[in-house]
Amino acid sequence: MLDLEAIELIKQLKARYFRAIDTCNLELLRGMLTSDIKLAFKSPAYEFHLEGIDKALDFYRTSFTKTRLAMHNGHTPEIEVKGEEATALWYLNYVFINLEEKTHMHGGAIYEDRYVKRDGRWWIAETGYKTLLETVEPLSEQLQITSKPIN
Repeated sequence: MLDLEAIELIKQLKARYFRAIDTCNLELLRGMLTSDIKLAFKSPAYEFHLEGIDKALDFYRTSFTKTRLAMHNGHTPEIEVKGEEATALWYLNYVFINLEEKTHMHGGAIYEDRYVKRDGRWWIAETGYKTLLETVEPLSEQLQITSKPIN
């Protein structure tokens, strides 16, 4: 039988994760990632792995800034719950604007996550993606950014 409550709580957790990285809310991230969190990201342009909350928060702090802006949309999750652990696949669409390098990236990827339930709460224990499609183009001179997620 499906554990619909756990599935819904995991959906809400991942939604907060996307909001936290796009706004670089490190305290929100700290409250959802395990101390031994594992990150693994792979695209045609990069591949890296990190382990531990401090390294993860440093990664997010330097990746999402006033000059590196992102919008992540995760959807159509496939979540499997087995007691106090769960796994999920999420489809990801993203936009990443790098004002330093003057690039505009669009992409799609599949996130693979592992969750654990501790003290009645779900936590992200592992997260990462493999890119399916990614386009990078120079920022258009006509592009106007009228608001930014990080002040």
